[in-house]
Amino acid sequence: MSLTLIGLGVSAGDVTSAAAKKILSADLVMLKTDVTANYSFFAENGIKVSTMDHLYGKSRTFDTLIKNVAAEVYARSKNVNAVYCVDGSVLEDNACKLILSRHGEVEVISGVSKVSATLEKLGVYGGYCAVSAYDIGDFYLNGGTLCVYDLDSACLAGEVKLKLMKEYGDECPCFAFYGDRSEKIPLYEADRLPVYDYTTRLVVIPRGFLYKDGYNFQDLCRLIKLLRAENGCPWDRAQTHDSIRVNAIEEVYEMIDAIDRRDDERLTEEIGDVLMQAVFHTELGEERGALTGGEVLTGVCKKLISRHTHIFFGDHAADANEALDVWDKNKQKEHGFTPEQAVLDVPESFPALMRAEKVQKRSVKAGWRAGSVNDAENAVVSLAEKLAYETEKEAIMRVSGDLLFACVNLARLKGAECEIALKDRTAEFVRDFTKDRK
Repeated sequence: MSLTLIGLGVSAGDVTSAAAKKILSADLVMLKTDVTANYSFFAENGIKVSTMDHLYGKSRTFDTLIKNVAAEVYARSKNVNAVYCVDGSVLEDNACKLILSRHGEVEVISGVSKVSATLEKLGVYGGYCAVSAYDIGDFYLNGGTLCVYDLDSACLAGEVKLKLMKEYGDECPCFAFYGDRSEKIPLYEADRLPVYDYTTRLVVIPRGFLYKDGYNFQDLCRLIKLLRAENGCPWDRAQTHDSIRVNAIEEVYEMIDAIDRRDDERLTEEIGDVLMQAVFHTELGEERGALTGGEVLTGVCKKLISRHTHIFFGDHAADANEALDVWDKNKQKEHGFTPEQAVLDVPESFPALMRAEKVQKRSVKAGWRAGSVNDAENAVVSLAEKLAYETEKEAIMRVSGDLLFACVNLARLKGAECEIALKDRTAEFVRDFTKDRK
């Protein structure tokens, strides 16, 4: 067999001499559709063609359509010298990309790109991304100039608009192209054009960096770099890991407070502040040559994959507790931890109550005998009585620690989350106390 995939370009006259030669010598000429401007080449040269238009009605989804087109093109090209022609460039057509991914022996004559033809009209010659409207769901938006082609229905344009507005904002300026026309529109009007067909494209041009309607993670990284640069903010330039260490703790607590208050507006703000702290420390690490942002993100993604072997590999977890056991097992395996080392790994910076509970949980796995609920109850009673009779400061501190540790053990054995239990009780006390004082 001999199959050549040919891009016909955008306008009449875009067919290259190499493409024309290949088409004229072919035994079988297949077209994606004959409803394009460059179909005139075939009509003018009296070339008999076969189109894939009949598959559109038979295919229930776009994914099914491209699979059906790819399968038919490849099947019909067996034992003949065949060409399959599409509008624009070959690599802008999903059926062509599917054929190329499965059959390496196929020849390609790319053709004039829909994207480049569009951007040239706007004077955009670099620093852009391009994507088919059908692929927009899986496309990572970076906030830069973007060309979206294949906007062949208002419904599809609506889906594209909703995704783009989250990144660029409702009012972001766009240029819409359809047929021989173009117009400047705000992004929210992307699904209100008069024509949606194979010619319809949308170019989104974001506002200047300081005036964007929407920002992304890369923008946050860029801002921190600007603040730390030679001519940046004096305060930001003066900071170190140690000097802003407490800031990270405060921001996390404020985020937790927003969660507890069920305040989504404040939660949005506080999550941003936590992310800012993470990016700031990443930038400090990069400046020291200790790490990079890529290493940070790679590390956490690899950790999520390797710790969730019950999702991505062969382990099994029927419920949340079993999933946590899988996580802990994989963590110990990765770090080479013994159960005893896992106890030592509990951060000393944890709040005391939280650290005590975490240490006890890990110590049980290392062989510590926490005793029964009855044993724990007796220990709490005994230590409470002992504390009542202590008079020396040093002894009071020691026995108080023993009593609190024993209380954590009892509460843990009974199924309580100690940090949350004490937090809730303190909040209840504050409410009752202040209510009585009014």
